[in-house]
Amino acid sequence: MKKITLLLILPFLFILVLSFLIKTSNKFNRYGIIIEESKRNLDVALAKRYDTICEMIKVCKSYARHEKSIFSEVTMARSGSNIKDLNKTINNQDKTIEKIFALAEAYPELKSSEEFLNLQDQIDDENEQLAAAKRIVNNNISKLNQDIVTFPKSIVASMKGLRKADFLNEENIERKKSLEDFDYEV
Repeated sequence: MKKITLLLILPFLFILVLSFLIKTSNKFNRYGIIIEESKRNLDVALAKRYDTICEMIKVCKSYARHEKSIFSEVTMARSGSNIKDLNKTINNQDKTIEKIFALAEAYPELKSSEEFLNLQDQIDDENEQLAAAKRIVNNNISKLNQDIVTFPKSIVASMKGLRKADFLNEENIERKKSLEDFDYEV
């Protein structure tokens, strides 16, 4: 009787373990697709922001033909294939926007130009969309990383060769936490 019970339990346990492995493996595959999709949405936000930066540069060029250094440093990369490339692209676009706004400070007529003001509003909207896209990517990476380090899913992750993924980062986060350099003058 014990032998018959054991013969019935072993295949059941094997099927149970096998179904867990398959289910977990498929879940990791889905995470890969979800993260890739959210990175593509981030690429769309970066491309849109890039196009707006190019329009801002065209407007700026009409006001400051001799300021070639700002315009020649614009990065042509709009998207990255991995998190490191995406972080670099975002950082390059941020630096370009800062340079454009600094140029606008030097040219009051540019700063008050309706076209420039519209583009500035557009950049603000696109920055919000970009921040939302970054949050989605990081949220999806967080879910994947949580499962990669959670037992027993970590066994399947190691079998598939999965490692914790890097997050998109926020540049100058320490500077943004501090209010020491904040100008309180009115």
